[in-house]
Amino acid sequence: MNGSFATAWYFAALLFFIGLYCMAASRNLLRQLIGLEVMSKGTLLALIASGSMSNLSLAQAVIITMIVIEVVVVAAGLTLLVKAYRTNGGVDVWKLSSLKG
Repeated sequence: MNGSFATAWYFAALLFFIGLYCMAASRNLLRQLIGLEVMSKGTLLALIASGSMSNLSLAQAVIITMIVIEVVVVAAGLTLLVKAYRTNGGVDVWKLSSLKG
């Protein structure tokens, strides 16, 4: 049980840092949104591993809440992505300064 807990934390940290690198290294808005989702999946994996060790039902409630929040963030991000594409003809982050008001 203890080995699987450590493995889950290693994979959670790996997912988190892969998502962080994806967000930091890319100027494409879609890739940054995907990086944000990978980071959140790493966080969810860490919460699942913690909840399985402590046997608390609070972890399940937090995970479900995080999934709902992720859906809202993805919807808002995709809306911004479509607006940026229609306005600028691309999804480069540096061109988003023209999206005002």
